[in-house]
Amino acid sequence: MPDGLSKDDALESLISNLVETGCIRPIDQIEDAQLAKKVSDKAIARRKKMTVLAGAQSVGFDPTSRNPKQGFRVVACRLQEDPNDVSALNYIPVGLGFRDKGDTFGKSALSRIFCQFGDLLSEETHQKIFEEVTTYEGFLTGGTENHIAMRRTAGFLFGERFPDATFYHGLTGRELAEKCLQYMIKYGQTLFRNSMVEYLSPVYHAVHTGTWLNIVEFAKDPRARLCARAILDWMLADLAVNSHHGIIIPPSTRAKGLVKEEPMISQGRPNTQWTGWLYWGAGTMPDTQEALENSDDWKTGFLTCHAVSDYIPEPVIRNLGAKRLAMPYALVQARASREVISQSQTNAYGLPKPVDRNPPNSRYNVRSVYVNRDYAIGAGARVEDIDEPTVRHAHSFAVIWRDTAPHNWLFFVHPYWYTNRKHTNSDALLGSDDWSGTSPFFQMVHWENSAILLFDLPKDDPYAGQAEGNNPKWTSSRPSKLIQRAHAYIPDTMDEVVTNEHGVFLRAGNVYIGIRPLGGRAFWEDGGHEGYRRLVIEGDLVGAAVEVGDQAEFKSFSQFQERVSKADLDTSQLQKEKRVRYCSTRNHDLDIRFNSEDWRPIA
Repeated sequence: MPDGLSKDDALESLISNLVETGCIRPIDQIEDAQLAKKVSDKAIARRKKMTVLAGAQSVGFDPTSRNPKQGFRVVACRLQEDPNDVSALNYIPVGLGFRDKGDTFGKSALSRIFCQFGDLLSEETHQKIFEEVTTYEGFLTGGTENHIAMRRTAGFLFGERFPDATFYHGLTGRELAEKCLQYMIKYGQTLFRNSMVEYLSPVYHAVHTGTWLNIVEFAKDPRARLCARAILDWMLADLAVNSHHGIIIPPSTRAKGLVKEEPMISQGRPNTQWTGWLYWGAGTMPDTQEALENSDDWKTGFLTCHAVSDYIPEPVIRNLGAKRLAMPYALVQARASREVISQSQTNAYGLPKPVDRNPPNSRYNVRSVYVNRDYAIGAGARVEDIDEPTVRHAHSFAVIWRDTAPHNWLFFVHPYWYTNRKHTNSDALLGSDDWSGTSPFFQMVHWENSAILLFDLPKDDPYAGQAEGNNPKWTSSRPSKLIQRAHAYIPDTMDEVVTNEHGVFLRAGNVYIGIRPLGGRAFWEDGGHEGYRRLVIEGDLVGAAVEVGDQAEFKSFSQFQERVSKADLDTSQLQKEKRVRYCSTRNHDLDIRFNSEDWRPIA
């Protein structure tokens, strides 16, 4: 805090800086009209109709599979299209009794099917559902954040529907519903005060919103409907303000796409990108039935759960998502630790003890985002916690831009979490090709259109032998010797790439990106990932100053290169103090010193 400023003064100063960010430009009238069409009730209804039709006709499921995770989503689409669909009606008794890993997905979907299409089901199917849900032990048990939401919301709806029946633990349906409602209230309050664990997950954010929809639409208790609506609106507003040109702006968590060789793309790939497409036309996905049916990326996700719903977000949320507003804007946000959230999830029956590995921390993750008309930047930091599994699938820094090409974002990583894991399609180890997760040795400072990234990479990993976890699929696989490299993954569809003595300069349409490496040897190489080239900055103490601009601000790509090249980058204290300073072309002084005692920089 500057000398002489009180906490209140400092906060007011920060807010003033945020409000006065950059040169505020109103939206163009032509673009505003186009976006107004995209976010209209009519357009959303059309996209929902397209999705339901595609879900019913072009998404298959095994009618003999006991696991209904995929099948029940197809059933909902088929019954919406044809209430007499025999294959859908016949499958419900097959899938409703599944009790194994992932059964939460089936029970959540079953609660929607029962509430939305219950009048179509036979007396025999009704009886089987009754027998299954009243003996199911999972409604009050634990799991990840999205698992618990699915369990409690399904338990609430079935408890309401069978209030006088005896459920597991000897609770009546009425009592079970009340226990689940108390979770909803506590979780909602925690969410509004502290945020969530699985924030902006490209995979699980859509699971959360698809789950809370069930309560919004089918709860009889007005307290539950109001609580669920508040939670749903919060989550969708957060997604809307943190997504741009189809991409969810990092930092985000539980982003497993990089592990699966399925990074986000402009037209939509992971579940949550499709939520944005449905509600505000996010990305480059054509708005046609043929294009939707020919895309496979949404077919195993939660898009259909939203499509069969009558819910439409408030106009302000849709307009934020579509960026139908004056820009730029900036965000400074904090995210809570698992220990904060878990206190709202406990009960005396299936989950008596909250997670307590560390003290609860409402500022466990912090994030800084800047959004301009044609580009966005996201950066963040977190508390040191090598055993927190979400770290292994977390993005920490990225630049996003308007583009028709599939890959419209670049990101920096340090290969760390899965370097000893095999490639997806070969026996070769990932090694330097590992591009997942947030490294403990990567810190940054960001303001508006500029950032300094700093990597302090010791030879020996101080965390060797830790971070195994309880799920073999995501167990970290690392050598004791660190790979001493920072990598920038840059799409191979950039319109221009200029490499000179000052650094690397990129152009994508009217968006310009400057990367000025520091502290090590920088060179290009082909990485093991389709669609991307890799800029390597090699050494034990390395980094980069990154600045982004557009034609409206810099007039031309050559002028951008000239101004960024002349911007003061001070590395004189890098080796002695691990400190770097950069004065951006907007005259913002960014200053970072690597904090070796914590994962958060002195910045």
